[in-house]
Amino acid sequence: QSLNRAERTRAVREAVVTSFVVAIGFLCLSRFIFTLMGLHLADVMVAGGAILLVLSLRDLLLPEDAPKTQSRTPGVVPLGVPLLTGPAVLTTVLLIRDRHGWVVTLAALIANMVLVWLILRASEWLIRRLGREGAQVISKIASVVLSAFGIMLIRQGITMMLRLVGTT
Repeated sequence: QSLNRAERTRAVREAVVTSFVVAIGFLCLSRFIFTLMGLHLADVMVAGGAILLVLSLRDLLLPEDAPKTQSRTPGVVPLGVPLLTGPAVLTTVLLIRDRHGWVVTLAALIANMVLVWLILRASEWLIRRLGREGAQVISKIASVVLSAFGIMLIRQGITMMLRLVGTT
C-alpha cells in the first residue's frame, strides 16, 4: 500500500524472481538435504501443512496488523518468501516432482509464476474494482481454502508415515 508505482513494480519483479529461485533451489537440494537429515517427504508434508494451517487460521481469526517494520525489499521478504513460496508451494512442488517428474513440475511452476506476476501487476486495478472490502472477502475465502489444503497435507503426510512404518 505504501509503495509508489515504481517501487511496486520492482517489488513484484523481486517477489516472483525470489519465489521462483527459492522453489527451484528447494527442488534441486531437497533430496540431498532430506537424506542428510533423515527426513521423508511425509515429514515435510506434515510440517508444511501445520505451518500453512497456522498462517491461514491467523489470517482468518486475528485482526489485520500493520507491518511493524517496513522492509527495504518487500518483494523478497515477505512477499517472495514466505507468501509466494512458502510451505504449501515447497511441499507441492516436491509432491508434483515425485509423482509426475521434473518436466511437469517445472512447467507448473513456471505457469504459476507467470500467473502470479500477472495478478500482482494488476493488483491496483483489481483493488479498484473489488474495493478494500471485496479484497478482504477474497482473502478470507482463500485462507479457508489454504486451511483445508494444510489439513490435506497433514492427512496425506500422516498416511505416508503410517505406510512407511508398515514397511519397516
